[in-house]
Amino acid sequence: MYEIKMPRFGLNMECGFIEKWFKKEGEKIKEGEPLFEVSSEKITNEVVSPASGVLLKIIGQEKEEIKVGTVIAIIGEEGEKIKEIKEKEEPGKIDEIPEREEIPSMKVAPLEREGRIKASPLAKKMAREKNLDLSQMTGTGPAGRIEKKDVLIYLSSVSENKADFKIEKLSGLRRTIAERLSKSFHTAVTLTNTTEVDFTEFKKLMKENKVSITSGLVFFLSKVLRELNQFNAHFNHDKKEVIIYNNIHIGIAVDTEKGLMVPVIRNTDKLNLETINDQIKKIADEARKGVISENDIKGSTFTLTNLGMMRTEIFTPVINPPEVAILGIGRIIKKPVIVDEDKISIRELAYLSLSYDHQIIDGADAAKFLEKLARLIENPALLGGERKKFIDL
Repeated sequence: MYEIKMPRFGLNMECGFIEKWFKKEGEKIKEGEPLFEVSSEKITNEVVSPASGVLLKIIGQEKEEIKVGTVIAIIGEEGEKIKEIKEKEEPGKIDEIPEREEIPSMKVAPLEREGRIKASPLAKKMAREKNLDLSQMTGTGPAGRIEKKDVLIYLSSVSENKADFKIEKLSGLRRTIAERLSKSFHTAVTLTNTTEVDFTEFKKLMKENKVSITSGLVFFLSKVLRELNQFNAHFNHDKKEVIIYNNIHIGIAVDTEKGLMVPVIRNTDKLNLETINDQIKKIADEARKGVISENDIKGSTFTLTNLGMMRTEIFTPVINPPEVAILGIGRIIKKPVIVDEDKISIRELAYLSLSYDHQIIDGADAAKFLEKLARLIENPALLGGERKKFIDL
């Protein structure tokens, strides 16, 4: 018999969120075959079976958050009896009491007792499947325990008022996103400066070198962050101190099926354009496939988010705490522009939106940041003369 426990995917991981079981109870499984999918913070991992046999019992349910090291399933031989699993009882945890015969003479007791909810395994399973709240039910079993018939009674009482909606629990990734957005809102005083930039020459250069717009922006952005290093920083809100970093690690916001992830490209000011492009392709692909490592989504000092491909022109990006700023890029659009000697020319323009924590960054410094970045984008040769020269930096 083999006990499957919630794995740890990083030093800071305390709990895992089971997204999906690939096998059902009673099904056979081979060693190395995918068993379940688990998420932690912004990472989703597929876990394979450590042994061959039959999945005798699933203890950890889908959409349930479970502590690292907790037994979540048991694999054994067909027909093998499951040994008792003793777990530390915690406040608010539903009691694991075996189903037994009803005792009609038992007096109905209050449902909640000392912060715990008593319910039979079958009642819990029914409530979980139908998204019912056990705390709203009255138990008629021993010591006020909720049993199958109590769930059925409650279900019939609310069926007439059933609304046309469904309730979905937040996934581990969605919870993390919600927590970080809430933290950003409550700890940062966010302002956003916006400017329209001519990307015509920039796009030509990226096309010539067969790299993406995002890669070029990371390359140019790194040069500005090196000069204006107060933007390459973290703000410790509790200690009221700013940590300005010597190394530049840029996070790239990537949209995945499970939500937004921010993989990190490290030491971007020391990389050439081709290397940056290769690394962005690699981590974006890993993020979308859900196979990215925890270390690859931590340690960013500044974040870039590009919504241009989604028909968005101007937006207000949310700071990724504890960073002090984030840059958003909108859609590049061809527009008529007045150029030298009042001539009209069709140019490719897009908006840059810089959100920053006004507790740390002044508006004038934010304007200076955008001005320097815009000048580089509009005049790439400013980085070193001939175009090929700055590609090889």
